[in-house]
Amino acid sequence: MAISSPGLGSGLDVNSIISSLMAIEERPLTLLNQKEAEVQANISAMGSLKSALSSLQSSLTALGEEDTFRATSTQSSDSAVFTATSSSTATSANYAVTVNRLAQAHKVGSTAFADTATFGGAAGDEMILTVDSKTFTLDLSTAQTLSQIQSTINAELNTTGVTAGLITGDSGQQTLTLTASDTGYDNRVQLSYGGAINASTFNFSMLNRDSDDVLLATEAELDASVTIDGVPVTRSSNSITDAVAGLTLNLKTEGSASVTINADSSSATGAMNTFVASLNDVLNQVKSISSSGTGNSSVMRSIEFQLSSIMNAGQTGLGSYSYLSQLGVTTKEGGGMTFDSSKLSTAMTDDIEGVISFFSDTSKGFDVRMDGMLDSFLQSGGVIDSIVNGAKSEVTTITRNRSLMEQRLISTEARLRSQFESLDTLMSSMQTTSSYLTSQLESIANLTLNKS
Repeated sequence: MAISSPGLGSGLDVNSIISSLMAIEERPLTLLNQKEAEVQANISAMGSLKSALSSLQSSLTALGEEDTFRATSTQSSDSAVFTATSSSTATSANYAVTVNRLAQAHKVGSTAFADTATFGGAAGDEMILTVDSKTFTLDLSTAQTLSQIQSTINAELNTTGVTAGLITGDSGQQTLTLTASDTGYDNRVQLSYGGAINASTFNFSMLNRDSDDVLLATEAELDASVTIDGVPVTRSSNSITDAVAGLTLNLKTEGSASVTINADSSSATGAMNTFVASLNDVLNQVKSISSSGTGNSSVMRSIEFQLSSIMNAGQTGLGSYSYLSQLGVTTKEGGGMTFDSSKLSTAMTDDIEGVISFFSDTSKGFDVRMDGMLDSFLQSGGVIDSIVNGAKSEVTTITRNRSLMEQRLISTEARLRSQFESLDTLMSSMQTTSSYLTSQLESIANLTLNKS
């Protein structure tokens, strides 16, 4: 007789008993899950540490570049006249600058013609546009109106950069204009002709005017003209980059102003702040991993030891500075590093070459030594990768074992339920027999009483 409800035949709380028994059986699975959580935490921690070490390594790039320490800043006394920027090759100085004339893009215009007027029409008729070394030939063997000429010049085949415009005046007549794409005399529009077409056909003349609205006297005046500390400078562009080494002047309007170039330690300070912040991040990560017990303690100790060794090691033969502490980086109370930017600024003023050598010397500079140490941990297949790969292999093993264990638990629960079902059936049968026997004994007892 099958029992459909566990415990019905025996009167036992079978589901509760089986749950308790299975809880005992599942303890190894619980331990396995806990182990996986620990391994996954280790993988995550090592991933974060690797990212922090990579950021620290990246922060070394700026410290190893001379431009970081040779950076300069500029200031124009009147940005309406010109603005200025400077590079690391500039020298601290002050210059008086007078902008006499701005560079202009060359523009010419033709005589006014009726919109029906045509030009050319014979074999060999042509107009040639030349800008610097680029040319474009306008074929006029078939007669064209000014409107058609404009469209042809503005076509993609024209690589000179010259654009054509068409102006219709009050009289209804049209003027063809040609404008160069770049400023200056060297980028002026030069015209030549062929066939029956010649200079008098269109009678082009310069349209450029100065700040007083007076036509320029010559094409040479298309160039910008400035005076720097009394020295005349003429350039084709309003951005003058080669008059003073490392200084760029962006001309805005005619007038006078001064430009001041100063050494700028902000780039170096910013680079050092980034380095110290990245270093502290690594140290915090190592401390966290060590205290949580999720990582390889010997590797954490190795990272701390090697960082400390490089940070505190002295180096000779590179100038005035042997220790990072001389440049403002010291250990702070409670752990980690701190940076005093004033020490770095002073060091750069006293011996900038020594500061640069301290970081960037290719054989024993700070950057080289720190980068090499970090690379041993970060390189593909290195220490951290080995730890992570080992942990991932452990997760794979745990996953496989858990699957086997879960299958075994399913079988165990099924076996227990089958056993309790058999017990239920047996006890139900026994209870039936007991009831029958009790009934029979009562009947016998009643017969005995009746005979008495």
